[in-house]
Amino acid sequence: MTVRNLPRWLLFGAGCLLLGLALALRPTPVVSLVLSTQPRFEYRVLEVLPDTRSIQAVLTEYGQARWELAVVEMGDLQTPRLIFKKGVPAAP
Repeated sequence: MTVRNLPRWLLFGAGCLLLGLALALRPTPVVSLVLSTQPRFEYRVLEVLPDTRSIQAVLTEYGQARWELAVVEMGDLQTPRLIFKKGVPAAP
């Protein structure tokens, strides 16, 4: 009996078995890449005067320096606190 005479389902099953074995026996990475791809950030917290010009000046200054406004907090309901974040390159 030659390979051409075998039923197709048997050839398909044998192919699936070989593929499964190849996948199961392949080497697995030792180090997980999840830890090295997590973003890192640096944060700055600024209290600004509660007028539009002061807030706009700080937003413009930090925006030009590539800081992103993350949160505006009103701790005492009178002085806005701006919290900025900036991506930090991962350590080598």
